[in-house]
Amino acid sequence: MTAGSVTRARRVRPPWLPLENVIDAVAVGRWWDAIAIDGVLGIRTAEHYRAPGHAGPIACDPQGPAPRVYFFVPLGTADQWTEDDSVSLGNCCYIALNGNLSADTAGLHWLSPPRCQRREPLVQPHLLRHALMEARAT
Repeated sequence: MTAGSVTRARRVRPPWLPLENVIDAVAVGRWWDAIAIDGVLGIRTAEHYRAPGHAGPIACDPQGPAPRVYFFVPLGTADQWTEDDSVSLGNCCYIALNGNLSADTAGLHWLSPPRCQRREPLVQPHLLRHALMEARAT
């Protein structure tokens, strides 16, 4: 490295993220918890969620009877989450994730992909509650 070169943050693929072009079940409650919201309400909640800088990882599985949106929140959130119209997922739960960060939206895909930083920003629970309230009102 020369004296004039700029040091850039190296992108680090999170250990929980499946390999590129692989869909795999990932344990919840190890690196993060997840909040699942089904159907149009889940999609609207993702649209209303706003966080400074980066939203945090948000995945969508459109393959079931209704689309299901997963919001990746800090560990311990599932134990305290009491919002109606949502399911909290913690220890002993698994969700399928796509390792391809730009997957086709017809299948399992990311609405807000992980940033692949050493310290992955997650969805902030208080902002998620606010987004869910806004989505219910529309």
